[in-house]
Amino acid sequence: MGAGKTFIGKKLASELNLPFFDLDKELEKLSQLTITQMFEKLGEPFFRQMESGLLLNWNKNGVMATGGGIVENKQNREFLRKKENICIWLNPAWETIKERINGSFRPLVKNLSSDELKQLWQKRLSFYKECADIEIKSKKTN
Repeated sequence: MGAGKTFIGKKLASELNLPFFDLDKELEKLSQLTITQMFEKLGEPFFRQMESGLLLNWNKNGVMATGGGIVENKQNREFLRKKENICIWLNPAWETIKERINGSFRPLVKNLSSDELKQLWQKRLSFYKECADIEIKSKKTN
């Protein structure tokens, strides 16, 4: 949710000479719908089910960026914590996240107030912490 997962993931993959995968892009390829279309036409529960199914059956090595909501599902958190996975939590300051997603067309956040968005972020913090092998804090705003 505005942490820079895709940007940093691509850089890390390049440095490690590994392939990069964006789980949202993989879902779009599989469903032939954009994430926004999935949310609008099929709803969030369907999207989360597809997201979990793809993650839990993933068998390719590389660097993967997931959506911020991936941690809300317990099975997903268990998968991310597996010993063969290294889970990196990009943890920018709240103000940075707010700035990055301001005016965003992200389907889950586009209709949320600033307070509702902050509540969603706070709800996920403990899940991120639970999954993370490495936490990278950032205060930089762009």
